[in-house]
Amino acid sequence: MERFKDTRETIYSFQDEFLVRCPCCDSRAIVRCIDPDRADFFATRRFSCTACGSSKDWSEKKIESWYSEALDNYFHYPLWLQTSCCGETLWAYNLRHLEFIEAFVRAKLRERKPHELYGWSNRSLFSRLPKWIQSGKNREEILKAIAKIRESAF
Repeated sequence: MERFKDTRETIYSFQDEFLVRCPCCDSRAIVRCIDPDRADFFATRRFSCTACGSSKDWSEKKIESWYSEALDNYFHYPLWLQTSCCGETLWAYNLRHLEFIEAFVRAKLRERKPHELYGWSNRSLFSRLPKWIQSGKNREEILKAIAKIRESAF
């Protein structure tokens, strides 16, 4: 039986890079932190598209994010890794995020333990995934959608 153990990662753990759709040529592009030593939320981010050469920097003091929408948090470009699934949109910021979702969905046993110091927390991505992703009845359809998304990544 496949198991998934909560690693206490949050949605923020996956925001180091976003695979996005280029607004200029509709190809796969990337948004990432320019300085990996300073990877906080307000570190300068760069959008770059290798297909058309388009690039743009973001260096503001405010982030607008809607976790229910398939957009990056900095330029608000559509995510590359997304598809329709179960009447919803399944999306991931990057391949590491997609792998997290896949491991969660694939597991028939999902384990969660309270933090040693802080007890139970509702902050982890494990507890924040939408109910339709958490539902075992959608497992096969979601896994097919993840395979489709993964194919589009390359």
